[in-house]
Amino acid sequence: MTATAHKYDKYDSGNCDDQYQVPADTDHLKKLMRRDIAGFYNRLSVTGKRILAALIQSAPTMNEPFPFVVSSLQHSVKCSKLSVLRSLPKGEKTGLFKRTDHQAGRRHGSIITLYKERCEFFLSLYKQEYGLLLDTNHDRYQKQGVTNADRYQINFGNRHDQTIKTTCHSLNLSDQTDALFSRLSDQGKRVFGIIASIAEQTEQDEISLVIQSIARDAACSEVTARRVIKHGHEAGIYTKRTHQRGPRFGIILKLNSGPMKRMKELVQALPAQAVTNADRYQPGVTEHDRYHDRNDTDPDTKHDRYPVTNAILADKQGLTPRQSRAKSNSVPQPDTNADRYQNPVLLDRQIKNLSGSEENEEERWAHRLLSISTDEFQILWPRLHDERFGPDQIRQIIQHRLSFDETILDIENSLHAAEWELGHDTFPEARKGPCNYLFATLKSKGTWRRPVGFLTPNEQALANAKKEKAVIRELQELDKKKSKEAEQAANDEKFESWLAGKTSEELEEIDARCSQRLSTETTKRAWRKSYWTKNIYKGAA
Repeated sequence: MTATAHKYDKYDSGNCDDQYQVPADTDHLKKLMRRDIAGFYNRLSVTGKRILAALIQSAPTMNEPFPFVVSSLQHSVKCSKLSVLRSLPKGEKTGLFKRTDHQAGRRHGSIITLYKERCEFFLSLYKQEYGLLLDTNHDRYQKQGVTNADRYQINFGNRHDQTIKTTCHSLNLSDQTDALFSRLSDQGKRVFGIIASIAEQTEQDEISLVIQSIARDAACSEVTARRVIKHGHEAGIYTKRTHQRGPRFGIILKLNSGPMKRMKELVQALPAQAVTNADRYQPGVTEHDRYHDRNDTDPDTKHDRYPVTNAILADKQGLTPRQSRAKSNSVPQPDTNADRYQNPVLLDRQIKNLSGSEENEEERWAHRLLSISTDEFQILWPRLHDERFGPDQIRQIIQHRLSFDETILDIENSLHAAEWELGHDTFPEARKGPCNYLFATLKSKGTWRRPVGFLTPNEQALANAKKEKAVIRELQELDKKKSKEAEQAANDEKFESWLAGKTSEELEEIDARCSQRLSTETTKRAWRKSYWTKNIYKGAA
């Protein structure tokens, strides 16, 4: 007995024996099934019809389970994730399919099993309304040349371009590369397209990638880029390893020629949707199911349709009651791909133009600390960086302390002190780790203890300068002493030469000029040198 017969069997009663049970009227049950599905179809919104039709058309085969991820359906139908989550329980309750969690966990999506007869009737209703299916004999599953990839049409909904596009590459879901591609979103396709482009340019089987650059070029987050690259590694398209010079230099991919060539063909045959700045979802989506802009000022807009958007934004904008001095000069900026992921709301004191005459020491330090990048932080404080402390923590500390008018002048020296303690194994024991301990201390106190033997960079530079001056002074004195000794040696040599040239009569005459009695050779020599210095050496000079 079919699933439809089980659902609508009115004769299955405990009062009758099995041998006298009346067989189910199949035609009558089909009529009941079609009546229920037609009523359900008429109650659905246009977006709901598109979502369920796309889900049915994405199935490789009927009556067999297949994996399903909400984000893939969201991008293919071009609607919000909330609309998909609203429509799936309705279709499951009506009996179009059965949905169970993926055995690997909810993050891997769900397992969908379609009921063929009911889904075929749903698609026939969809065809009658929108005319998107080309077959007219209702034998869409028996045509020659129909494959899993192109048996369902890919254009549906209220789009203006209803030209049928035939897939030029059939997907073999038993192959890991094709199975991965079938689950990829537009962002994932762009990531693999960038990898294929780099591989083609370098013409090598090993390429070096930086996650930040890949995410920026693919217009996605770094988390998405890392996840897609990880899936490619698990599918055997390439092998991934960290760069030999460290994680800051990116990753190395060693490509497998066969799977990579297949992925390149699929990306070229089924490219991703183009990225636009105007809308999160591509054109062709009806206006009834888009998210409102974050700053919606239209009084006719239903602000309570997505109640979290504007309410949370208002709370974030209310961090400080002071009026921003920069607000009067603010000019609306156009939306770009670069600011898709907005920075957190900063305080007025942080976004103020610090080049004016009103800037004080606190503001100069805030500007200096907030301008430190992740790479600069890793260079200045490598041990803190290894403990997961970085610019994000500094920003939170500054926001908190400035909001309460507390000083931030000692934040940088405190980071140097904590770095010194980590290097000398004197950091206090912390149950939740050094990062949390340091963050809580700086956030509440704004300073860190000074361990014995620690010098700040300025103190160390000053000590080095004083030491250098002392060394220079000592070297100068040593040069003077050497020069004086050399001069004295030269004078002694001249004296000895003069003394050797005098006769004994001349020496007696010179000794007679001394007012004191010269009784020893030492006193005679001292007087003769004094006479030479005063009368001969200076006279010659």
